[in-house]
Amino acid sequence: MSWESKDGVIRMDKASDLTPLLEGLERPYALVITVSLTDDMLQNEGMKTRKHATNIVESMKAAIKKYRSVFSKEAEELFFISLEFNQDTQELFQKFEIQSFPTTIAVTKTHKIFAVDVTYKLGQEYRFTQSNKKEFYDFLEDVFSFGIFDTKDDKISVSIFNIVVGYGVIIVMARALWLISQKGLLVPLMAIGSIVVFWVSTSGLIKCIIHNLPMMYQDNQGNPQVFINDNRHQTITEGIVMSSSYLIIAFAMSSFTYVGNTFVDSTFKSVFLWATFVIGALTYAFIIDCFQWKSHMRTMIYGFNL
Repeated sequence: MSWESKDGVIRMDKASDLTPLLEGLERPYALVITVSLTDDMLQNEGMKTRKHATNIVESMKAAIKKYRSVFSKEAEELFFISLEFNQDTQELFQKFEIQSFPTTIAVTKTHKIFAVDVTYKLGQEYRFTQSNKKEFYDFLEDVFSFGIFDTKDDKISVSIFNIVVGYGVIIVMARALWLISQKGLLVPLMAIGSIVVFWVSTSGLIKCIIHNLPMMYQDNQGNPQVFINDNRHQTITEGIVMSSSYLIIAFAMSSFTYVGNTFVDSTFKSVFLWATFVIGALTYAFIIDCFQWKSHMRTMIYGFNL
């Protein structure tokens, strides 16, 4: 069945398809079974869950490719199965004691499994609850000891050129900073730097980079979406829009308080002050609206809804 599948992953959505492969005192093959959620289920989940769903499938495909590079079709004894969670397979998941996503379990050749069992009593060492490829390889190697999934000897190569360039950039920046300080521009530079740090910090860009979150995502119709209706995750563009909104409010308040008073012409001054007030107020309303939409909570000050 695995060779009939284009990527080697055997996809099942019925308990009756998998049960015959499990039952018995032993079997001439081993199984790696991962939980699969339907598209409708994933649509209602957060970005992190959808990312796990994509990563575990890619990890499975990579493991199959690595396995088949060593074992031929005739010698294949390890099969990778993606089992869909639905009403029909729910009882089977209960027997596996699977309670979270992602979860991948390994069934070895010697596992004793019977249909009448309340649970299949698979130990924690046969469960993998992440989706990272390297950790998935380590899990497979710990369980099956094939010697082909070992990643412990992987080495990180460091380029001498990159080291030289890095130190060169540091030296140039230090020299530029010294020249700027000599010209009395250090304080303005620090002010600009503090604004940049504030913008980056409130945007969540660091988290987006660490978790490899997208600039935006697509809905079921393929339309690009900037905002995610999930209070745990965001897109990069969403973070940029929100942090920029905070800066707009700050600039509007500064302009209204300080810049507006420097104008002599009363008409221009009045237009400028009204413009900054409207821009600040609309941006504030936008931020509050986004907060309520994301968190499903209402913002109140001294009992008044905003």
